[in-house]
Amino acid sequence: MGQLRSKLPPLNRIVTFEAAARHLSFTRAAEELLISREAVSRSVAALEAHLGVRLFVRRHRALALTSAGESLRSGVSEGLERIARSVERVRPKAQARHATVWATIALAHFWLTPRLPRFRTGHKDIELHVRASDTWLDMDVENIDVALRYGSGQWPGLKVHHLFDTQTFPVCAPHYLAAAPALRKAEDLVRHTLLNLDGDTHADEDWTWWLSESGVSPARRPAMVGFDSYADVIEAALDGQGIALGFTHVVDSLLASGALVRPLPAVLSKGYGVYAVVPRATAPSAAARALVSWLVAEARATSRTDRGDVA
Repeated sequence: MGQLRSKLPPLNRIVTFEAAARHLSFTRAAEELLISREAVSRSVAALEAHLGVRLFVRRHRALALTSAGESLRSGVSEGLERIARSVERVRPKAQARHATVWATIALAHFWLTPRLPRFRTGHKDIELHVRASDTWLDMDVENIDVALRYGSGQWPGLKVHHLFDTQTFPVCAPHYLAAAPALRKAEDLVRHTLLNLDGDTHADEDWTWWLSESGVSPARRPAMVGFDSYADVIEAALDGQGIALGFTHVVDSLLASGALVRPLPAVLSKGYGVYAVVPRATAPSAAARALVSWLVAEARATSRTDRGDVA
């Protein structure tokens, strides 16, 4: 601890610098920290003297970070976020009955959100927050307790709980087929409009992959319309604009209602699944543990229903 302390400036100067760097304003930092603007300026000046570098460029009515300041801001912000996260995790559980869950747009929109009323029925004391994004977020930095992650299940630093596996297959609206060219085999897809989920995150499981794995020649490229959100892909399919790729458990309710149909029996799989994950380095809160337990039970119940099992 002595060595660590000798390497660090006083913590209050670090906190003051972080606020000033985030706002790019000594005045707004002072308002947040409930101190005077002069106190912020003196603290930053003392930190600069301690480090031997300038952290800010002071202009008339403007403040900018130097390259050294930007480098320090990045590390300090992440470090303070991790400290805050650790403090939150060790609070008495009665003070921490809330949880934040992250999921991809597809999982959040089509699988998680429709099931939340069942979670709320059994866990009225937990305040739940859902974040949906197709960009993976650092769970510690972003204060995420539980994530629904799609992939191989092999992620360093994360404890994984398997929910379900997936298969991929074409889906479309019934009225689309009524006016579309005949569709009897995978090769016929090149005469249709294919609705694609774009982006690097999905590149290994998009229409290009599905057609290639189905033996369709890459020279016969179909018309495609790309979206950056799976919700938009499915909305376009429901509207009869073309054929989308569906995933088991994600589009099941739409198939069951008849809003979407499977025009071909073919299915493919990358061997991926959906997992509830939590950081391995820190103990989850009681609310996070309850959420994970419910997610696992809900996924198992869904799988039994899909197979037609009787409880």
